[in-house]
Amino acid sequence: MIIIIVKFIHYLAIVFSGGVLVGSGVIQSVYTRANQIPDTHVSRILKLLGYFGLISLIILWITGILLSNIIYGGFSINSAFTIKMIAAGLLLGLSIFVNLYVFNVSNKKIPPNKTIMKIATMSGRGLLVIVLIAAATAFY
Repeated sequence: MIIIIVKFIHYLAIVFSGGVLVGSGVIQSVYTRANQIPDTHVSRILKLLGYFGLISLIILWITGILLSNIIYGGFSINSAFTIKMIAAGLLLGLSIFVNLYVFNVSNKKIPPNKTIMKIATMSGRGLLVIVLIAAATAFY
């Protein structure tokens, strides 16, 4: 029963973090195409989405560690799982960096650097694709 509960929380965090990533990416791309800076309210929403995404990634890590230990007895599953863990670690690090960056610039009342946000968004999407492909390969 514990495995089902932890898997449910894990899958829920996957859906939530993916939705946050896609949603904030769409909002940012609309403003980028219009060559505009998001207003104060939208900036607050993007900041909040960033925090939700970070929290969901942390929940993913906690539940993933629990599941790998309960089901497989550790992290020595296969090479695809190792690739998944490396990409997931980079994604977590990127999320922490972006959240700290957005927090700092919002405290200074300046807009985030477009180049940094674009690179971070594209890198996050790429890492998410790698994580999903590696997970599908690792657990076929």
